[in-house]
Amino acid sequence: MSKLRKADKNLIKDLNRSAVINAIRRNGPISRTDLAKITKLGQSTMTKIIEELMNFDLVNEIGEASSTGGRKAILLEFNKLFANAIGIKVMKDHLIFALTDLQANIIEKKEIYFESSLDTQLIINLMKDTINQLLEENHLETNNLIGIGIAVSGLVNGKEGVVLSSPLLNWDNVNLAAPLKEEFQLPVLIDNDVNVYTYAELEFGYGRNSNQFICISIGDGIGAGFVIDNKLYKGEYGGAGEFGHSIISVDGRPCYCGQNGCLETYLSNQSLNLTAQEFFSRYPNSDLFRENINYETITRAAENGDPLAFVLFEQVSKYLSVGLINAINTFNPKKIVLIGEALLGKDYFIEKAIEKSKNNFFKDSFDSEIVLSDLGDDAWLQGAALQAINQLFQPPIYEETNSLVSS
Repeated sequence: MSKLRKADKNLIKDLNRSAVINAIRRNGPISRTDLAKITKLGQSTMTKIIEELMNFDLVNEIGEASSTGGRKAILLEFNKLFANAIGIKVMKDHLIFALTDLQANIIEKKEIYFESSLDTQLIINLMKDTINQLLEENHLETNNLIGIGIAVSGLVNGKEGVVLSSPLLNWDNVNLAAPLKEEFQLPVLIDNDVNVYTYAELEFGYGRNSNQFICISIGDGIGAGFVIDNKLYKGEYGGAGEFGHSIISVDGRPCYCGQNGCLETYLSNQSLNLTAQEFFSRYPNSDLFRENINYETITRAAENGDPLAFVLFEQVSKYLSVGLINAINTFNPKKIVLIGEALLGKDYFIEKAIEKSKNNFFKDSFDSEIVLSDLGDDAWLQGAALQAINQLFQPPIYEETNSLVSS
């Protein structure tokens, strides 16, 4: 269990410094007047903190704000080029890397393929080699990095940096953090990929205007990230978000988790093949007979007018609406943000699923808005990098906090 720091003047000073730097990070360029309104700090305290941050090269003055009369305010901006971070997304057959600045803007991206996810040592070596390559190509040293963030599907022990279980990768108890920490002498942070995308949504997307929302991912698996009071909820053991294993049919399809009728058995890429088999006899001329059926291929088939594709999307719409109703009835969220590969075919199922989901317990009292993420695929990498970036500027309330704003 993390040990809280002693409540003293140093802690108060560090918390104030954290409030100022994070307000500038998220709202800059910003004037000192507006910064004081956000942080609620006195002028003398804030002036001293800004001076410290400028001396440390974390904050710069960048010019004057427009004026409606009187003296023009000097604007402050976070120095996003102070250092860099690495974000990595682990896929079934490849790795995606991003070198970012401290605002998680991607500077360079690489994709590296591998033959088998079972060769975990090869994957770890690919991570080491590619990070070194990114540094070399961008004329950087290891000490220019503040950390490495990794997104991976499955159940993750973030504190230990261990992937406890990933059905997609066929991994059990794989320690990714330790060898990378040893190689680079940097913090290495690992989380479930949907949680990671949710970090990006909090920072750049709908989370900027909503502090209660759910991200639901539909693709190879079905997962969710739950944001409560502007913080990602992970559960007691870090496993919150296994939304795909909510049961929607007690006697339904068997799931690898040991239950029957999980939402994932009707909405994942793999489940589309099972659904297609139930309808193949009615559509013997479908081009999907010759395809590996997933959201990409049925979207392409629908675009070509394949009737079986429309039937499959009708089933997706039906089961997704049930999942959405369950999410709304259980969490009463302000907003649900949909992400994932399934959105390739959004034009064929989303509108109907959202309309059906409105018939929920709260229909006469509240509306949960359902939207599609605007962030795109780079958000997986940006969210991965944000793990490392955000821990560097987190309020340093614990003794072991690795933060730039600690005394």
